Amino acid sequence: MSRSRHIPEAVRRRVEYFDGQTCEECGRPIDGEKLLRHLDHREAFSEGGEHAVFNLDPLCHECNQAKGAGDTARTEQMTARHERQDNDIRLYFQETDAKIVGNNQLRVPQEEGYVALRDYFAEERPTSLPAIVTLPTGCGKSGLIACAPFGIADGRVLVVAPNLTIKDGLTEGTLSGTGNFYHFCDILPESVRLPRVVALERGRVNEEDCRRADVIVTNVQQMQGWLPLFPSDFFDLIIVDEAHHAPADSWQNVNAAFPDAKKIYLTATPFRSDEKPIRAEPVYSYRLADAIAAGYVKNIVRVDAVASEMTFTVEGKEQSYTREEIMDLREETWFSRGVALSDVCNETIVDRSVQLLQAKNRRGTERHQILGAACSIRHAEQVAALYRGRGVEAAFVASEGMTEEERERRLRAYEHGDIDAMVHVGILGEGYDNKNISIAALFRPFRSVAPYTQFVGRALRALPNGNDTDNLAHVVAHAGLNQEAHWQYFKNETEEAQVLADLDAWAAAQNEETTAADDRKSSSEPRGSNDPAEVTREEIEGFDVDAYLPVEGEDAKEAKEHLQDVENALDALKEKGLDVPDADAFRQEIAALNQPLGDEELPPPPNRPARERHAYRKILDHAVRRAAGTILHRLDIPEGTDLVDVVGKGEEQSNIEVVIRMLNRRVNATVDCDDDTKGRNEWPLAVLKEAKANVSDVRDSVLADIAAATEYDDSTAPETSPERSREPDDSADEDWDDVEWGNPFNG
Repeated sequence: MSRSRHIPEAVRRRVEYFDGQTCEECGRPIDGEKLLRHLDHREAFSEGGEHAVFNLDPLCHECNQAKGAGDTARTEQMTARHERQDNDIRLYFQETDAKIVGNNQLRVPQEEGYVALRDYFAEERPTSLPAIVTLPTGCGKSGLIACAPFGIADGRVLVVAPNLTIKDGLTEGTLSGTGNFYHFCDILPESVRLPRVVALERGRVNEEDCRRADVIVTNVQQMQGWLPLFPSDFFDLIIVDEAHHAPADSWQNVNAAFPDAKKIYLTATPFRSDEKPIRAEPVYSYRLADAIAAGYVKNIVRVDAVASEMTFTVEGKEQSYTREEIMDLREETWFSRGVALSDVCNETIVDRSVQLLQAKNRRGTERHQILGAACSIRHAEQVAALYRGRGVEAAFVASEGMTEEERERRLRAYEHGDIDAMVHVGILGEGYDNKNISIAALFRPFRSVAPYTQFVGRALRALPNGNDTDNLAHVVAHAGLNQEAHWQYFKNETEEAQVLADLDAWAAAQNEETTAADDRKSSSEPRGSNDPAEVTREEIEGFDVDAYLPVEGEDAKEAKEHLQDVENALDALKEKGLDVPDADAFRQEIAALNQPLGDEELPPPPNRPARERHAYRKILDHAVRRAAGTILHRLDIPEGTDLVDVVGKGEEQSNIEVVIRMLNRRVNATVDCDDDTKGRNEWPLAVLKEAKANVSDVRDSVLADIAAATEYDDSTAPETSPERSREPDDSADEDWDDVEWGNPFNG
């Protein structure tokens, strides 16, 4: 018999298991050592049988030799039984009337994605590449996995997940159990059986379980040990979840083991995770912008702390960098790593995320939580301690370094709401679902866009019963971590972005060898690997804020209309001589509740006096800039009008500088501090708060004075466009706030 003498290790172990057992044909004891020399299969090797464990028979070496290429009565019965099982599975997926198309309980991307897959596999083509579907996190990828086999699979289905968390969720939550997706969405009536689902587990699942299963679920690492058990035609359809991993060797091993099976790749991340291309045919993609607009996921805002100056310490030597130098150096690995591992920068991220958490819990209707990503277990411990030091219950979990029981205990406490902030190391960045996560705090740099997108996705799951604040996620980081490019790819979500990423990766690979020596000699990189760079001081000048979709929208307009109703009601009471106590405070509270949680300044935790005073100085400066923007917007000054000669001091360089200086002088005067803004560094906290409270009144007086000085009546502003003639609102202020004014005192 002509055949390869190579016998896979799994097959050898199976023969060792047969050793000493009774031969199924003759009843003699099996000699495992002799059997390896005369090994054949149920389907004979000479007839195309494979070295697969599920193709082995417990026969002695003599019966193996005697059988040859033929079948015995027993093997004929076994083959017939297997064929009946395979046919039953084919009929189940092809003939079961699964209500998918036209099912209004399915989400749009689930139904449209299914139709695209069905049509793709229905077409005849010379070669059939895997079909790839891109759905944002939270849009129902698991539901599409449940639907996909019906009308597409002609046999058994293999679902491959990237990790145990996703595997367990698919097995116990989506495909089976009392809350299964089929009954929840009325895809299958109670009278029709559910798919038979088997989750691969060593020692708990045998060949018969697998042959009876319609769907087998596994994770990619676990599947490596099971591959030698299955013949290459055991599965007709393979569904790969989180397919951005697909180019990796472990995933390619699965593809190679079942070359003729149809393959479906699903991912929330249309980017590669290991710089290798995914060979697949894009058949359907649902944009994140559409998912946000449909309410399937939260809108998302990026908040990056921007430092005006940072001081690094390396081997006891200090080096300070300006904002411009920081923006240039952040692409250096040593720099972003130094930011990630420095307490000073971590405190900045912690403080901002705590501010947002407090605002969300105060203004929302649902519980909110923080999920942080750290570099290491030690780093995670330090970050969790920072949160606890600010009165926030926090813990950390890691993929190693702790028992599974302890990890599960902490996760249960987190999901129950006993823990407000969870910092993870390599375990929750993918496939972890907790809709109460609305703040993703980055304490580590991600080197590629795929893990960045996956981590951000943990905060995207919508809160169906929540308000606008509840369904606004924030990604908080430090500009020094150099995640801006990842955010832009994530935000733009275009094929062009991926092309650029491919070109960048190619160029980097071509240039790597020639620049490696120069990089090592770079004068900007600190020396000493045993004493890495650490940020010992930084001056935060503000936060760079960018929303995926505009925070202001129809909901905000409707909120303003309701606010106007309140104003009208208060005015009507006043006209009737009825005084409403604290009416102004009431108005301010309603306005604050109706304002989306976007880029407004939030007070820092009160347990850091110096930082709190420093933050309020920034808040005051920010309020003045917004007021200046409002003034210019309301005046709608004709093009060419120069305020410098009219109300300025003569040294200003622009109209905005004129207005900001006027505002600063008058705000200072309201608290009897007539010096310039540099003196605010020494102002007590109470004075800063008082000055901030006075900004709105000062704004109105400056507006009136400039209008009078220019003999310009804002009520007669030319109607150049509806945008320019409408009454200004918060979104107008936000537009001005987005402008990088810099320091108006430096020209």
